[in-house]
Amino acid sequence: MASRQVLTRSLAISFCMSRLERTVDFLVQRIEEISGPRQASPSATSSIGHVSSDPGLRVPLEEPSSAPLFVLRDVAAEAGVQAPQDDTNTLNLRLKGRDIIASGLLTGQDASTLLSLFNEHYGRWVVFNPSTTPERLLAEVRSSPLLLSACCLIAIRHTTQDLASRIAPRLFQEAKELLSAAMLAVPQSLDFFQASLIMSMWSTTISQMPLSVDSWLLSGFALQHSLATNMFRPVTNMSDPSATRKSALDRLCVWNHLCLVHLHYCVGTRRKAMLDRQQIDRCRGILDSDHVTNFESRMVGEVHLYWIIYESCWATPVDLPKTQAALWKWKEDWKFLFDQPRSQFIQMGFHFAQLIIYDQSLKTRSAAVRESLLSEMVRLSTAIINLAMETTDDRTRHLTDHIYHMIAFAAVTLSRIMHLYESQLPASYNLVELDNLVLSLVSWLHSIGLPCHVAYTLGDVVASFHKKLRPNAQLSPTNSYEDADPFSQEDFASLFPELFGTTSYEGSIGNLLPDWGPINYPSN
Repeated sequence: MASRQVLTRSLAISFCMSRLERTVDFLVQRIEEISGPRQASPSATSSIGHVSSDPGLRVPLEEPSSAPLFVLRDVAAEAGVQAPQDDTNTLNLRLKGRDIIASGLLTGQDASTLLSLFNEHYGRWVVFNPSTTPERLLAEVRSSPLLLSACCLIAIRHTTQDLASRIAPRLFQEAKELLSAAMLAVPQSLDFFQASLIMSMWSTTISQMPLSVDSWLLSGFALQHSLATNMFRPVTNMSDPSATRKSALDRLCVWNHLCLVHLHYCVGTRRKAMLDRQQIDRCRGILDSDHVTNFESRMVGEVHLYWIIYESCWATPVDLPKTQAALWKWKEDWKFLFDQPRSQFIQMGFHFAQLIIYDQSLKTRSAAVRESLLSEMVRLSTAIINLAMETTDDRTRHLTDHIYHMIAFAAVTLSRIMHLYESQLPASYNLVELDNLVLSLVSWLHSIGLPCHVAYTLGDVVASFHKKLRPNAQLSPTNSYEDADPFSQEDFASLFPELFGTTSYEGSIGNLLPDWGPINYPSN
């Protein structure tokens, strides 16, 4: 009898392992299909990166109900594999509602103060009621430990450097653990989508390093989760009568913002989108509402702008005339936004779109066309930088990380052009003025917030990169590198890959430069 039990057990394990091997092979194939020719960022293999983002995934196993993760769980249990006891206890506490207040990380008063700060400057992104009292807001948000951690993590960057240095890393770790624990719950409640949006939109702020939280992956997971819940069905199907209700419109705002941040990182990392054209068009539904604001109109406009950039990024080579026509048509369709408040961000996005397209087109064009593209890229880069510095106000420090990514990308692009094509630039460009513009931008970025602010961090990176490429630049007496190079790392591309537009970061400074190549003029 004992030997028969052992044999049965061995056969069961063998059968499970066989199913597991087929499951893994299928998952790898699906991931490769979704990811396309480009490899995902190494950070995509983090604790939130092991689950397929395709909700339609069906693994062809003998038992249709045997989902891949359940197979892994059963095989692990059969093999006697268990998580460390401390980690299990920690996770159980999280799921039982142990939040950052109960754990003693923050007092109730501290959390209330941080939530009020968050609601004032960022609440509209996640449709918090601006008139809600701090006490009521804390009571509402505290029902979700993940959302509470995410909100406080953003707000604490605007308190003091000492407090941010001590508390923010622990808040970040807390948020990541809670996010990992929440990923597999289906269906999700609204607070999960709000927290995912916050952590995607301000991922550089919360981690102090781009892609430490992979915003493409996280926003993609949230969008896929939205398909597994009835919560977003009315807003993604605008023929539903309930789609006109205020609650549905609030959810549409969250959904629109998830679409926007996902497209930001599709363009920034050149990865495939979890969205299609039909879903993008549904973002317009909010424009028919009496409750629509200038802010929401701008967000819908940006969604459509970034969809144009995204579609062009996957064309090889880039169809420059077609893309330019699409961009100018977009500007005509959304021209009413250019006459409204805060239009500088719409204008900046339009410049950024053209800069991205020219950047991709440069290496595939004739010498004459490429010289013209270089001139346009200098114009667009300086326009973005000047527009940012000339429209500074009390809300500048509370912008999304993507705004600062665009500004820093413009400065990095300008530095690269001056380094590679100094002799080919038209005589009308004063290189001394361009060098000083970059350093003026660094000073501006450093003036915005605390040293833990994303602007300050990117200011350091821009200064260091410019100094590497332009060590002999003639700077004005008011600009210098003395206080702008605190980093000791030699390779900043590995820290900020989306700014440098490179997929390989090992080796010399040449790896930080795009594959533009020299301009070779035909001989007469």
